[in-house]
Amino acid sequence: MVRGGWGFASGTFGELVQGELNGTPFLVTLPIRWGTRAIFIPRPAPGVEVYPPHRKKAQVAAQQVLKYLGKTQGGLLSVSSVIPIGKGMASSSADVVASMRAVSAALGKPIPASRMAYIAARIEPSDGVMYDGVVAFNPRQGVILERWGPMPTGLIVGLVGQGRVNTEAHHRDRIPYTEEHQKKLSLALNRAREGVIRRDFTLIGEAGRFSAEVQWERGSDDEILEAVLHQSKERQWGVVIAHSGTVRGFIFSPQAVRKGQALEAERYLRGLGGGSVFRFWTQSRKLASQGPLEEDAMRTRRERF
Repeated sequence: MVRGGWGFASGTFGELVQGELNGTPFLVTLPIRWGTRAIFIPRPAPGVEVYPPHRKKAQVAAQQVLKYLGKTQGGLLSVSSVIPIGKGMASSSADVVASMRAVSAALGKPIPASRMAYIAARIEPSDGVMYDGVVAFNPRQGVILERWGPMPTGLIVGLVGQGRVNTEAHHRDRIPYTEEHQKKLSLALNRAREGVIRRDFTLIGEAGRFSAEVQWERGSDDEILEAVLHQSKERQWGVVIAHSGTVRGFIFSPQAVRKGQALEAERYLRGLGGGSVFRFWTQSRKLASQGPLEEDAMRTRRERF
């Protein structure tokens, strides 16, 4: 007998491109294979109890889904994730989306991605991880702008920098984009779109570099970012960064990985001494994102609450 539900959402490695064009903020998602899994067990009493207790945004998201579905009941929500918090890897967005999917699965009531996006953006500026593949997304309004299909299989060699960035503060205190920067972002957006559709990592990496250059030119004093951009030009490596976070890295096609370029990038990033360096494969295929939990599978879950 079904007694609960689970949900999953992928994280991201920053954003492939992020900025503002003609007054519309946007980002282009870069999904990776790290993610968040949530489990929801309904109960008659109102209110959602979350574990661990600091996952407040996931708790709010679950409550909002119950309200959207017209339910007065509550439940127990468990959230587990391998995504570092405050680094620009969509940790909060993944928590929120995985939790909404878990509630939906537990109650047997599908929630459209557009509704999840609406709810998520009203909790905080959101990434577009409720949609499969690569999308251009308005993070403040929760509106999808374009869908480009699946991300090609590629490898990101990334440095997870020190400290944390508050996403809400970043979007609130943003510096206006100049006309020249908007032209560069428009070019980056076109490169990214063409690169994803054609599965061309030269174009994808170039799009990421253009966007990272805009980030730097707008007054960043990030020495790691400066070093990454310099190395990118020297070696012709594609760049990807978090525009509201601390991750910086290089992106490679599988062919470039086999030629040893990823290993060279690892050595270079470790030499910068700015944090831990990891390999992140892109999320290039559609995964099961939610489903029911059977009674036997839930007995041990209850012990956690």
